[in-house]
Formats: sequence, C-alpha cells, structure tokens
Amino acid sequence: MLLLLLLSCQGDVGIIKRLEEETGTGEPSEDPVIPTTEPSYDPERSGITGYNYLGLRQVSCPACVGESQEITIEYKANFHQPSSNGWTEWIPSQGTCTTELIEVVPSTVPLPVGDQIVISNPQHQFQAQQVGLAAYENDLIWEPQIQRDAPYEVATEFGSYIFFSSHGYDWVEPYTMLWVDPSYAFDAAIYRTGAAFSWAPTSTNHTFTVTVAVYSWDGSQFLGQVTCAGADSGFMQIPAQHLQQYPAGSLTAIHLIRHKVELVETEINNSYIETHTQWEVVGTGHIE
Repeated sequence: MLLLLLLSCQGDVGIIKRLEEETGTGEPSEDPVIPTTEPSYDPERSGITGYNYLGLRQVSCPACVGESQEITIEYKANFHQPSSNGWTEWIPSQGTCTTELIEVVPSTVPLPVGDQIVISNPQHQFQAQQVGLAAYENDLIWEPQIQRDAPYEVATEFGSYIFFSSHGYDWVEPYTMLWVDPSYAFDAAIYRTGAAFSWAPTSTNHTFTVTVAVYSWDGSQFLGQVTCAGADSGFMQIPAQHLQQYPAGSLTAIHLIRHKVELVETEINNSYIETHTQWEVVGTGHIE
C-alpha cells in the first residue's frame, strides 16, 4: 500500500533538482579541445579541469520510496578545460538551511581523455566508460568492493590523479527511521517543534546535510522539503521554522548525507580535479 502511495508521488528518492547554466554543457559553444604537447616550461598549477564523483546511497525501505534495491553505488567523472567554477557550489554552506536544493552544473569546454578511464586501488579496480562528451560513468559497482577511507588512482590517456573514498555509519538516530518493512516504516517522529538527528562515526573537514522531504498522509502529494547543512559533528537540529507548517501525520523521507569535497592535483592541464565522495542513508518518518 505504501509503495503504491509513494510511487504515485515521486519515482525515486532523489530530491535534488539539476540545472545547467544558460550556456550549458550539453551543447558547448566551442569544439572540445584535446591537449597537445607538453609546454617547455612548468607553469603554476591552476584551475579546475574535472569533477570526480563516487556516491553510495543506502535506502532502508526501498518499497516505501519506489526504489528497486537497497544500495546503489555510482561513479562519475567529467573533464574539461580549466575553469574557475566548481561542481559542488550547490551544496549549502554549513550553518544554513534551504527549501530549494538545486544542483548547478558549471559551463565548461569538454576535454575527452580516452574511451574509458581506470579507477583502482590495491584491493579494487573498475572502469568507467565514456557515455557522453568527456563524461564517464559506472553504476555497476558492488558495495563489498568499495574500500572505505582509501586512496583510488584514476588513470586517463592524458594523466592521472588520486582521490580518497569516504565511509558510512555505525548508527543513526532516530534509529526507527531505518525500519525496513513497509508495514511499520514511517514510525520515526519528526517533530514540528524541531527535529534532531545524530550519527557516528564523524569526520573532519566534511560537510553533512540532512534533508526532510514531506508528503501528505497518504503519500499522494509532495508538500515540500528542507535541507540543512553543518559540520560532520554527529548532531544536527532542523529548526521548527522549517517544519511547523506541515500537518501532523504527514509522511517524510529523511536523507542523511556526508559530503567529502577536495581539490587534488593532476598533470591533466597541470590543474586540479574536484573530487566529491558522498555517502547517503535514506530513512522514513512522519510529522508529529
């Protein structure tokens, strides 16, 4: 019953809109530029020449939110001529909340780096095939293969770089948001006077976001959402001002996400790659 209700409301658990800048990346105004020979000098490293994403999403009750599986892992990479614009500027600043979470893709000049790229560490290796102009993806990665907090080297035809993976959770509170059976999911109370969440382990220099997406009591209508960001300290409070307008009994999908964003050096254009490792758990609850 709950599956049918939420499927009628939203096809998946994704709650981030995606927006390309006006100039876009799908129809570049210039032809893609291929690196030629190395310069005879060593210029200062500058600019962002690519985006590297590794994300794991674990859904406690897939049937409750229209998902077909509990765990989804996705790797993506994009390469382009050096730019001053980052790929993760859409993530809210720590200490802020927003009701409109929009992922903005920067306008860039694509830079193909081969038909495929190879991502590896001593215990795990996989490939990402080119799926678009200078875009590479692999969504067929199994959870036991991912090495936590480990270095991965990405090898392309024009250079390489190293990024570090992240890690998941030993526990989260309220733990009832993780009920797996639709018959007793949505048990966690999300209070209109303010909702508290906690988790472990924590991390330094990471951003943590909590999103509460709200639906009508029968799941037929999407009522709104709020996303708050802070340090990965193990605790976050959603203020009452963002929850008090929702009727008691409304259903919620709760997204807890650890974001690890870093700039790493690469010989590709003697520049930097922006790396983004995201670890998400999705639970359910109700407004009280």
